[in-house]
Amino acid sequence: MSDPVVREFLLMADDSVVAVLPYSLAIAARLRVADACAPGGSTPEELAAAVGFAAEPLMSLMNALTGAGFFARDHRGRFTPTELGAVLKADSPLSMRATLSNLDSYRAWLQAADAAAERRPITAAHAETFFEAQETKPTTEAAFNTRMRERAMRLYAGLAELPVWDGARTVMDIGGGTGTVMSAILRAQPQLHGVLFDRGSVIDLAARDPLLDPVRDRCTLVAGDFFDELPKDADIHLLGSVLHDWDDAQAAAILRAGVRALAPCGRILVCELVVPATSAPHPARWSDLGMLVLLGGRERTLSEFDKLFAAAGLVRARVLPIGESAFSLIEAVPSEQVPSGQVPSDTSAAH
Repeated sequence: MSDPVVREFLLMADDSVVAVLPYSLAIAARLRVADACAPGGSTPEELAAAVGFAAEPLMSLMNALTGAGFFARDHRGRFTPTELGAVLKADSPLSMRATLSNLDSYRAWLQAADAAAERRPITAAHAETFFEAQETKPTTEAAFNTRMRERAMRLYAGLAELPVWDGARTVMDIGGGTGTVMSAILRAQPQLHGVLFDRGSVIDLAARDPLLDPVRDRCTLVAGDFFDELPKDADIHLLGSVLHDWDDAQAAAILRAGVRALAPCGRILVCELVVPATSAPHPARWSDLGMLVLLGGRERTLSEFDKLFAAAGLVRARVLPIGESAFSLIEAVPSEQVPSGQVPSDTSAAH
């Protein structure tokens, strides 16, 4: 079965678009042209003045992206972002502007392509090195966390409404960034107290982030290392797109640290893409390759998650889809909570 997204991409009118489109979007995102468009539309000259770029090349960029459906042009020659073009706007719920601006990803893939062409191993960056580098570069750290916020807003929007919070008092978002998901959970679940746990540089950003202001009285910020020791006694630990950054040994170590810190009868919730057991098209397959190249991590099938859980003394309880996204929420419990001989059953399949 072919992926219709890939087929549509490859069958565009001019085959050069396959190479040009990603970089065109990166340029448009970095210039912030969608944000610069006036409500009634803007001419190329007006846009050029607003973003500080030459009008002639900007006109070529806008014409190409208009043909691809990201902008509309009226009879007066004024450009406005389309519904699809909202991905280029910083204030859109669908924004991918920070993600598309990330040239480090493009550079990593170019290095991987060169390595493959020369029959050398594809040199994957290691997650430890990547996150250590963030600590020493405040602007890079801030840009990374902006990308993670965009991702969470697009893909985890339904997580806070899932039926997994009953009976809990405290939820800890491990590697929770600057609090996008935590804020949504605490606003949707007023009975909960939250603990936002991440590296020190990220927690410093979260302390100043207005997104958390409405729930700060119920949210504790804690800096630390999730391979070492976590704050104790949260009823629920949430790991949102964390395990896929790491290889199996490291992912199991993160889960074991969580088990040690859980409150009695606590649960661990893992929000990830799940690779289908079949050969059907799925975003997880592309993300799996991406995580290998960018961080040395991987996406996993449910059976591979089960092996991770077993290595950490956990048992998978159920899998819930998260809205219309391709992500799933996998609930796991310490094995001693499961009566002997009884294996919890899934309430729904991953998608």
